[in-house]
Amino acid sequence: MMKQVWTFSRKSAVAVLWICLAMIPLGASAADQTAVIATVAADYSSGAHSVVSVDPAGGPRTVQNNLAPTPISDITVAAHGDHFYRIERFQADNVTKFSVATPADPIWQFSTMEPGEEGTSNPYDLVFVDDQKAYLIRYGKTTAWIVNPSAADQAGFKIGELDLSAYADSDGIPEMITGVIADGKLFIALQRLDRGNGFVPSNDGYVAVFDTATDTEIDTGTPNPEGLPGIQLPIRNLGGIQYLEENDSVFVQGVGDYGSSWTGRNPEYSGGIVRIDPVTYNVALVVDDGDAADHPYGNISGMGIVSADKGYFVGYAGFGDNTLYAFDPTTGTVFGAANDQLAGKNITGMEAGTYTDANGMLWVSNATDAQVVILNPADDTIDDTVSTGLNPTRIVFAGGEPTEDEDSGGGGGGGCFISAAVNTSAGMSLWMSLAGVFGVGLIRAARR
Repeated sequence: MMKQVWTFSRKSAVAVLWICLAMIPLGASAADQTAVIATVAADYSSGAHSVVSVDPAGGPRTVQNNLAPTPISDITVAAHGDHFYRIERFQADNVTKFSVATPADPIWQFSTMEPGEEGTSNPYDLVFVDDQKAYLIRYGKTTAWIVNPSAADQAGFKIGELDLSAYADSDGIPEMITGVIADGKLFIALQRLDRGNGFVPSNDGYVAVFDTATDTEIDTGTPNPEGLPGIQLPIRNLGGIQYLEENDSVFVQGVGDYGSSWTGRNPEYSGGIVRIDPVTYNVALVVDDGDAADHPYGNISGMGIVSADKGYFVGYAGFGDNTLYAFDPTTGTVFGAANDQLAGKNITGMEAGTYTDANGMLWVSNATDAQVVILNPADDTIDDTVSTGLNPTRIVFAGGEPTEDEDSGGGGGGGCFISAAVNTSAGMSLWMSLAGVFGVGLIRAARR
């Protein structure tokens, strides 16, 4: 898609700035991004969500906790634009839409089940194309839904579906868990667990690829013993998937088998982190979790890629005993534990992908202390910690910010059209020119 370039004279630019300044409410923050955090009670009796301002770096950040409480603890969140979506999963089977400007007030709630459909769809994620198209990942079914997030009613929510039944194993379900869009393609991670035997990861994970323009599956041409069109991975029990535009790579994380005393299974080290080329579909193992004799990090239970040379993963030594490690996603070199305060903690939710905000900070869910730890990847120091009341799990970022006076209609980017231009080089040049004219000390470009 071609980017539109705006041209302004100096006088026009000055006039536009005055218009923009006039439209900004007194006391409004410069932040254009808000963290939305799914939170769960320690005894798993309930859930809610928190919203936290991304700015200021270094804190203190503003926080609203225990919003829209629910008796469902199996929840997660997704975000797109100025809206976020709270997903209630196993046997709850619904999605609720919120505006970041009024984060406690539901806009709608829709079911993720067909009329008369049995069992549970167990929705796990929403992957967005735009405001009117997204993919609903249904862990408990063989079809992912194509949905319209802007639908006015339940009848308009589902607009299509993707058939993933070919990837089902002996239990009849492929266990789709999450997805990401890269280069106009949807990559869906499939666990293919054996739920009849306690969800044992007895099969290699796969990634199915769909054209987002036509919603047809792409035959990747990669060899696999079952002749499937998707990509077989050398890791099992997939958790997170992330696209890094910087080096045009899709990263996928797998846990292997945690094992436990209550299942009677020993841990199995069949996980790790792989990189997929979204054009050739070639797969490379970046981080190996080891084997029964040598597994220096434990199971790899989460992942967050910040840049081509800096990423993080969660090493799982046991329930509540996790450590955040830093590594190089290009070479696979593991640098070691990222920060002593993120060792031996219950680090949750990073299987959902990266939590990097617009300032480049990494947000980590620490369920041991019911707080989010915000890490500076430049030196792995802690920028801030934020209490979330309930235990944090998944973190996503929405545009705009919650307002203290919701009647003011705040949040979002206001009405100034120039805010859409700061993602282009022309827009950046304009802002920098205006900063010079007016002596503005800090005007930041919006970052993806």
